[in-house]
Amino acid sequence: MTIPRLAICIHHGIESGKQLAEHGRLAESLGYESIWVTEDYYREEAFSMLGALSEATSRIKLALGVTNPYTRNPALLAMSAATTDMLSGGRFILGLGRSERHSIESEMGIPYEAPLKRLEETVKVLKRLFKGETVYNPYLGLGAVSLRLRPRNGQLGVYLAASGPKTLRLAGKVADGVILNAYSPIGYVKYAIEEVKMGAEEAGRKGAEIDIACVLIVRKVEDVSTVMAAMRKRVASMLCEPLIGELLLEKGGFDSSYLREIRALMSRGEEDKAARWVTEELAKAMYVAGSRDECLQRIREYRGAGVSLPILLPQLSQFADVAQSLSNA
Repeated sequence: MTIPRLAICIHHGIESGKQLAEHGRLAESLGYESIWVTEDYYREEAFSMLGALSEATSRIKLALGVTNPYTRNPALLAMSAATTDMLSGGRFILGLGRSERHSIESEMGIPYEAPLKRLEETVKVLKRLFKGETVYNPYLGLGAVSLRLRPRNGQLGVYLAASGPKTLRLAGKVADGVILNAYSPIGYVKYAIEEVKMGAEEAGRKGAEIDIACVLIVRKVEDVSTVMAAMRKRVASMLCEPLIGELLLEKGGFDSSYLREIRALMSRGEEDKAARWVTEELAKAMYVAGSRDECLQRIREYRGAGVSLPILLPQLSQFADVAQSLSNA
């Protein structure tokens, strides 16, 4: 009998190493395949968190979901990844994403040019460095560099966070797995998986080679109405992202014609009014929310759509409850 794969993610807000270790040990004891750490700008630094988790656990895989190819030079990124893999005994998974211009360029002063190309070049360079090759890549500012340590098993998994068609196809082309967008309706998930498969086939790979992970935002409550207002506000905010809002709605089977109203209201700070445009049906389609049984059913729906690794992302205050309640999903 094949045991369904399941992962869980630690959201930002950790207050101590002790708390982090307790969460990691709990997830391991419950049989989760992997535990993921987010890296939100100006919050906890992910590799430090993963180093602590490597000491607190012994079996569960440790994953970064995700960092970007700008804030760390690819050589430093390779060093950090290989070191984390060494400390954990070969349990590390590296997640990369494009990030976005405002944080990288406006706030940090790092040029944000050609994100798709930079992501592709970074993945290719990392894989070569992990193999022990000497890499020269002037585009990424690398002049004949090589690692003096190797991943425990000679290579480690590199996953790409992807939303739009070009990044989804890139994941199929060069990555070991894809991390589908949080707040993804089932219809969008099916579309995204097909794009990943097409990218794999274009590169001469088999679609089945690409691990399909998807972050699922979990709100485990007996009465969804108690969190519906907050869910609708979050969805309204997320839909303001250009192109992604349209893609999630249209591929998810929802009307995108009211995005103009949502975005106009949000730009004026009228969050409550914008949230009224988000129906309960849409909010529920973008979350795993409800009782334990309702949450388990939603996870089954994502598996049925083709997700091979659901990654549960609860609020930090709900981590233990969600981890225990949904561990047999």
